[in-house]
Amino acid sequence: MVCFIFKNVPLVLILDIYPYSRMMYRFRIRYTLLRYALFWIIFVSLIEFSTLYYYSYIQRPSSSLTMDKVIFRENNINNNTLVPQKFNDNSQSLSETESTSINRSFILLLRKYAQTKNNEQYVYNEHLYTRETRYILLVQVHKRLNYLDLFIHSLKDVVNINKTLIIFSHDYIDTQINDHVRNITFAPVIQIFYPYSKQLYPDEFPGLDPRDCPRDLPKHQALFTQCNNGNSPDKYGHYRESNIVQIKHHWWWKLNYAFNSLRILQNRTDLLVLLLEEDFYLSPDALVFLQLMENKKPQLCPDCVFYTLGNLEKSGKQFNRVGGKVSIAYWHARYNLGMTISYEFWTLLSKYAEEFCNLDDYNWDWSLVYLSQHRFNYPKVLWSSATRLIHLGSWYVRYIIKSP
Repeated sequence: MVCFIFKNVPLVLILDIYPYSRMMYRFRIRYTLLRYALFWIIFVSLIEFSTLYYYSYIQRPSSSLTMDKVIFRENNINNNTLVPQKFNDNSQSLSETESTSINRSFILLLRKYAQTKNNEQYVYNEHLYTRETRYILLVQVHKRLNYLDLFIHSLKDVVNINKTLIIFSHDYIDTQINDHVRNITFAPVIQIFYPYSKQLYPDEFPGLDPRDCPRDLPKHQALFTQCNNGNSPDKYGHYRESNIVQIKHHWWWKLNYAFNSLRILQNRTDLLVLLLEEDFYLSPDALVFLQLMENKKPQLCPDCVFYTLGNLEKSGKQFNRVGGKVSIAYWHARYNLGMTISYEFWTLLSKYAEEFCNLDDYNWDWSLVYLSQHRFNYPKVLWSSATRLIHLGSWYVRYIIKSP
């Protein structure tokens, strides 16, 4: 065989290398395809893992406190003066766990503050309070200062407001809100603070526990992630939201505290509690009309259990025609605006406390509807045909859902 020399390499040897090159080429192609296949398998696996992690840990409202950080120091518990000191908090950009860890001392301080005030039960303008005071205005307050300001402004013009006791029940501690309440001079005022609020328990029950199931998480994913109450969504398939259920819990707590724990109201069985909220606006004759309803009850509706000053009817333009009239109905949730709770009814209601609280409904009024229909034999209500109360704000629950 003739051997040609190409750059000192025999041609025979060159021809023998070609099969090896083709094999390496095919190997590289297969290796590249395998590498990309492994990459996509790993990528898809990470996406699935990240989704589960997102539902289990990340998809929760931030628990960082958005209020102005203030430390309260009690200088004189008798005159209830407070000296605010700025508390610097740069944790809002941190994770939820880090944020609550940094604010732990502040949270404990707020809990102590609420406990102290609830035990103190200081009465502002106490000289206006007498044992003849029967009407208790029990106001549930969140943190909408603009509405609270309008509400207090309306109270100032209510006839006989100085003959009432106004109790502001807060689920949020804020110095500006406190200042607005304590500047009231036209009636006796007491502040109480819901001690189990989300503000005081931002990362644990009854607030938002980091292990709680997100509201809309499917049950099978909740069981897979083993989040709290994964096996027990509500009747609509949703999981517990602390900021929503807090409304119902606060509603019950404030009534129980007013009737059973306030020393100034002890041994009083003649009380009539008017339930109000921070975004209500009362007409000047609200209390006068309530007194008229009480006086006319024996003739009009002896078995009526509730009075209601507000209604959802569009009666403003017809006030001249229906302004002095009342209506009678079986009580329902639509008659919850400015309704009253007597001592007698509270005594009856408190016997069903466990059933009220365990009912699968976060609305206090619909829970009360259930008891009214199943336990109280459809109690009647005497309500003002022309509303004496306006609901200024958007519905409270809708606001809470959107609020931080």
